[in-house]
Amino acid sequence: MPAMRYRLALDLGSTSLGWAMLRLAGDKPVAVIKAGSRIFSDGRNPKDGSSLAVTRRDARAMRRRRDRLLKRKSRMLRTLIEYGFFSPDAAIRKQLELLDPYALRARGLDAALKPEEFARALFHINQRRGFKSNRKTDKKDSDSGALKTAIRQLHAAIDPAGSNGMPRTVGEYLHRRNQAGQTVRARYRQQRVEKEDGKTRIDKSYDLYVDRAMIEAEFDALWAKQAELHPTLFHEAARFDLEDCLLHQRPLKPVKPGRCTLLPEEERAPLALPSQQRFRIYQEINNLRILREGLQEEALTLEQRNRLVDELDTKSKLSFTQIKKLLGLGGNTRFNLEDAKRQELKGNTTSAILSKKDLFGSAWLSFDETKQDAIAIQLVTEENESRLVRWLQEHTGADEARAEALANTGLPEGYGSLSAKALARILPALRADVVTYDKAVQAAGFGHHSHISHAATGEILPALPYYGEYLQRHVGFGTGNTNDTPEKRYGKIANPTVHIGLNQVRTVVNALIQRYGHPSEVIVEVARDLKQNLEQRKEDQERQARNQKRNERLRNEASGILQCAPERVRQADIQKMILWEELSFDPADRRCPYSGVQIGAGMVLSDQVEIEHILPFSQTLDDSLNNKTVATRQANRVKGNRSPWDARHDFASKGWDYDAILARAELMPKNKRYRFGEDGLQKWLREDKDFLARALNDTRYLSRVAREYLSLICPQDTRVIPGQMTAMLRGKFGLNEVLGLNGEKNRNDHRHHAVDACVIGVTDQGMLQRFAQASASARERQLNRLVDDMPLPWPSYREHVERAVQRIWVSHKPDHSHEGAMHNDTAYSLLGDGMVSVRKVVDGVRQREVSALKVIEMADAKAAARHGMLPNGQPRPYKGYKGDSNYCIEIVRNEKGKWEGEVVSTFEAYQLAKKEGALRLRHPSLSVSGRQLVMRLAKDDCMRLEHANVVRVMRLVYANSAGTLAFADQNEANVDKRTRTKEMAYVFKTAGSLQKSKARRVNISPIGELRDPGFKE
Repeated sequence: MPAMRYRLALDLGSTSLGWAMLRLAGDKPVAVIKAGSRIFSDGRNPKDGSSLAVTRRDARAMRRRRDRLLKRKSRMLRTLIEYGFFSPDAAIRKQLELLDPYALRARGLDAALKPEEFARALFHINQRRGFKSNRKTDKKDSDSGALKTAIRQLHAAIDPAGSNGMPRTVGEYLHRRNQAGQTVRARYRQQRVEKEDGKTRIDKSYDLYVDRAMIEAEFDALWAKQAELHPTLFHEAARFDLEDCLLHQRPLKPVKPGRCTLLPEEERAPLALPSQQRFRIYQEINNLRILREGLQEEALTLEQRNRLVDELDTKSKLSFTQIKKLLGLGGNTRFNLEDAKRQELKGNTTSAILSKKDLFGSAWLSFDETKQDAIAIQLVTEENESRLVRWLQEHTGADEARAEALANTGLPEGYGSLSAKALARILPALRADVVTYDKAVQAAGFGHHSHISHAATGEILPALPYYGEYLQRHVGFGTGNTNDTPEKRYGKIANPTVHIGLNQVRTVVNALIQRYGHPSEVIVEVARDLKQNLEQRKEDQERQARNQKRNERLRNEASGILQCAPERVRQADIQKMILWEELSFDPADRRCPYSGVQIGAGMVLSDQVEIEHILPFSQTLDDSLNNKTVATRQANRVKGNRSPWDARHDFASKGWDYDAILARAELMPKNKRYRFGEDGLQKWLREDKDFLARALNDTRYLSRVAREYLSLICPQDTRVIPGQMTAMLRGKFGLNEVLGLNGEKNRNDHRHHAVDACVIGVTDQGMLQRFAQASASARERQLNRLVDDMPLPWPSYREHVERAVQRIWVSHKPDHSHEGAMHNDTAYSLLGDGMVSVRKVVDGVRQREVSALKVIEMADAKAAARHGMLPNGQPRPYKGYKGDSNYCIEIVRNEKGKWEGEVVSTFEAYQLAKKEGALRLRHPSLSVSGRQLVMRLAKDDCMRLEHANVVRVMRLVYANSAGTLAFADQNEANVDKRTRTKEMAYVFKTAGSLQKSKARRVNISPIGELRDPGFKE
């Protein structure tokens, strides 16, 4: 039997994957076979959007620092015993703790110390061996200014010669402070200070701070004196081993850059490289266009380009006003990259910094590009400041003061997308002529990007492999070790949301291939938020918040104009107000773009003014605000279904001057005004042959990655489409009604992702052609809407979608791992009777806060002497942490056959896994407490149960420490927010009520197949 030909449609979001299978007859979809939704975590902290890997990495770094301290102390102890300074007897060593180490460190500079006294002093020095600067990490430390200030002040307070009675070493300095009753620790202070303008600032400071150089100097001074008095004991072999133990610093593990886009075997070059800066400048200037009369774009001449590049190469930025003056252009000239939000172009930041007078000055410009790159590499990669200073002196001729200033200079951080080798090949091509990047890439001999992909071979893989194996140019470097996990072996994309999303695509697609065979076509839409990094997400959230405030303001203004309640203002009225404000910043200058008739606030909401597509919708399918404006009804009828340029003769017959139209367009946002020009449609199309190609092709980075990945199983026809078409077509097809909510998309139902996939699956050239024709027909009949009668892909399409969606079991990816935060980070002091205390900084002052709080109590056998013992002989707990998470709840059967719930916290799970292994946590028939197990439930597990006489499949949202379980239907979305606003309510159950509800855990596969084992009493 031949394999079924089907088209697979995917709607990939940051936490979801909607999919749909459509049967093909020839090249046309004729039926929806099946659809589904897969829900998963995005791998980010819900509080601030940061990667969970960052939190884990920070905690791991703290543990490693602690472990290394303990190892260093142990090594120091062994070495001191080995060379006869410490006694092997622990009891004798314990007695030495009574000696004042500060007094010994001071006395050892002038008099002989007993071997055990010297050992006591050195072991004390080893406890806190001083701060060693790492110039790369210090620049990111917000406290480094206060820290360096404290170090400088302490250096100034010490004189190795002891002039005027000054302390000779840091040990002697601390001894004097200790005798005076002053603190000898590096206490961090924050003080609120009122400024002259009445505002306040926080001054940060340290009482004192010791650096590694002071410790090294003290060791040398102590050893020199004691070796003079005890040469047989203080010999060179002992000195070498003890000094190495005290001062050895493990070098930082270097951060490996990602792979070069064009040469995957090469590392990406730092952004601070002057060649990287020049690459960006040439790339941007080659795309710069002068807007001539009629909004015609004119590229710079080679002479103009070179003059501008030369100027930017020595400056950090140039304003467009300065650029016009440099090129001899009039003040009214505009550039394509110029708008209200962008008034300048970035220059060569590295050269601008390093050519300052106190750094290299004019000497920087005399270095050739190879030497400039070499200097920049040293500045961004060398961790040791003293080594860097020496290198700069030897290789650049800088004196010590200038070299130190250079070493403390900050350059642009991060990496570009290309390696130094690729830059060396592409830069000459960009310099040779005013060409765009894609042409320079081919001129440099790299060929087109699409030729780099494995899919270009035409090989169809049996299933999707781990993406890093074949998408090497998009991932970081791996270990290459075949024994490692695929992620470690091949590397991964740094963005955790993208990494998880692509892995979920692999899970779902491979399950579909195993069940139904390979798809004949694949269409993907990648959500905008999946393409964004953390900063972009924050910017997008801020933009959405601004838009919401703007819309609320306009709604209130419109309600005043229309004399109605704000809630009765239509969305179309708000859109009219937005477009009206975009006509000009000055309300008196807001005119119909075509006729020039002034449009006042009262007129804009009347029937005299309509929303109009600048470039015809039927020729662009662009329904965004960038392609809309407001115009008088008369002007809209005159323009018809044409571009402003195509309608210019009819405008002229009405006395509407086209130059005046372009002048009014100049007042609009940059992404809108070019559409009024002669070549507006061509600019909108860019490289695409026609509007259908543009609408069916999403060329953004992540979309290209998704296309390249899915081409491994369907190289013959995989494409990624832009997202704006889906929302438009969904409404026109009437699919918003499938999940209810008055004709609007129901985002509170996870199945809406599958509805979107059903739309994506029919978004092909034929469908968009029919859509465009229907729009053109409506425009010709002067209907004030996009389409009059939207053609369906096939007559029963809507029924097919509804049937497929109603049959969906939403698949949630549960997390059955015990790994995670055992408790929060704050340590509480135990006061007894359930009371705890913690110190918090309030307004720059540390305060003690006492409260009643249930915490996980911690004890340490090594600290028993300090904190005491319990009556049972166990060490007394002395601190506690708040446990904020549970691993699972285990449903067990008691001796009477009744169900009981036992909550296993994440902390308890860790202790058991450490003691008996992780497999013990997943024992099929035994609970953690050793009782007979009925089932084990973790967050996002699904259950089938009877509730209110209805059998429902529900998802476990959470289980609290008392054993109460909160459930929601498996298709319900945004449940946390909706329960807080009382829009919906959880179904709460206990172990006993689960038994009465005939509950059983069910499995919903990644492709929505439900497996129910049936209820077992």
